[in-house]
Amino acid sequence: MSLGESERVRVPKAAELVAMRLRKSIVEGELTDGDLLPTEAMLTERYGISRPTLREALRILESEALIEVRRGSRAGAVVRPPKGEVAARYAGFLLEYRGATLSDVFTAAASIESQCVSALAANRTEEDLAALREALARETSAGSMEESLAAQNEFHGLVIQRTGNITMVALAEMVRHVIDRATTKALEREGRSERQSEARHKSDQTHRKLIALLEASDADGASELWERHVRETSRYLEKVLDSQAVLDLFD
Repeated sequence: MSLGESERVRVPKAAELVAMRLRKSIVEGELTDGDLLPTEAMLTERYGISRPTLREALRILESEALIEVRRGSRAGAVVRPPKGEVAARYAGFLLEYRGATLSDVFTAAASIESQCVSALAANRTEEDLAALREALARETSAGSMEESLAAQNEFHGLVIQRTGNITMVALAEMVRHVIDRATTKALEREGRSERQSEARHKSDQTHRKLIALLEASDADGASELWERHVRETSRYLEKVLDSQAVLDLFD
């Protein structure tokens, strides 16, 4: 199109502009988890908009899971910062639409998490090691299979968080959430079976070996161990779960 030809530019609706401003306040930390947004009267006056326009803006933020709108005696909009599980659910829709399988997710996780582990081994602190030892202790002392699985998922999450690279952590957490749903589904399906018990025991052993490699700052060894561990988990779930469809995990 040459200059001078008509070009239509979409002007954002007032509700979208208000949602954008409130969203910015949330993601930049000006509004924090649990904060109550000002009243409708205050917000309509602040932004010079009508109540229907404000309510449309709040519906936008609610659909993005950035606020929780309460009704009744405790009515109001409560701030909920961005969460990995929300991103993971939407990613699940996209992955399912594109025909991705759980195996695809594990392949990505093996690559991402092994890099996280390698970086952690190279830069780990005594504080990192202490946090992982405490998480491992919670694993080994878990009384039920459900508690054991929750503790092992916590260990994986902690390994990722301790990497320190914000972008890598965000990507890994999103993928990890999908995997956590898969392991939970597997436990629901099998219960306290011999295969489940063996898998939990082997996972505990791997986590113990990882800590030893991190203590030795063995980046290559830690990366290889973790990639193998993630791929073995994938093979185990292929035997247990009826479906390899990602979206089925979010039913």
